[in-house]
Amino acid sequence: MLLMERVAMLMRQNETFALAMIIESKGSTPSHVGKMIVYHDGTIEGTVGGGLAEYYIIEESVKAIQNGQSKIVEYKLNKHAKDGIQMNCGGTLRVFIEVYKSRPELVLVGAGHLSYAMAKLADFLEYPYCIVDDRIGYCTKERFPNATNLFVNEEIDKALLAANLNEKSYVAIATKDRDDIALKTILQFPCPYVGMVASKRKVISIFETLKREGVIEEQLEQVHSPIGLEIGSETTEEIAISIIGEIIKVSREKRPIKVKQINRSL
Repeated sequence: MLLMERVAMLMRQNETFALAMIIESKGSTPSHVGKMIVYHDGTIEGTVGGGLAEYYIIEESVKAIQNGQSKIVEYKLNKHAKDGIQMNCGGTLRVFIEVYKSRPELVLVGAGHLSYAMAKLADFLEYPYCIVDDRIGYCTKERFPNATNLFVNEEIDKALLAANLNEKSYVAIATKDRDDIALKTILQFPCPYVGMVASKRKVISIFETLKREGVIEEQLEQVHSPIGLEIGSETTEEIAISIIGEIIKVSREKRPIKVKQINRSL
């Protein structure tokens, strides 16, 4: 597969990565043209010439992914030059690092008024989302025409299991009366965000019930409830904005990432 075909595939799969491309090469350099995909852990596909310059480009690409910002980097491949790196080539290299960021994949548990408002906002933001509910009449393609999937089952835990929750799933729970079952099921999976619409009294009651059923405190501490950013929201639409805002905030938070060790030999 050609490298740019791979880039197109990663974009369709909603992956986060960087594409490093040589945009200018002067004098003697390992390569005058080259493209390289860099992932968040420092693994790569393709090359921009190898050696120490490529090592530094990978480091800068990982930082760019963490910061969510594209950049241009330049290196003097001359260990005797001011600000040069320990190479003997003698040329200079400019590389454009373009960051492709994945979008949160929303899982809206409950197909009521709030999820409907969140779906409309997700449509505007072009965020992929699926709907999970135990009511066939609410969870329909007519009501959610742009949903990537609809998961309906009279037993909502089974509907959630069919949704294949994972480390990309940002989950908002707003069911009619199945919040406890939904939350217990969701906490089995490594979702980066789990929020539940509930009053403080209801949250305490659900948490106590789940602890008696074997859910540990560390799992419950992951739950955002009250849900959403504190913006004084009152209407359904305003609450939807506060929840989406909180999801965006969580998805953009920087996390320390270890860079894979790379051979520095020239």
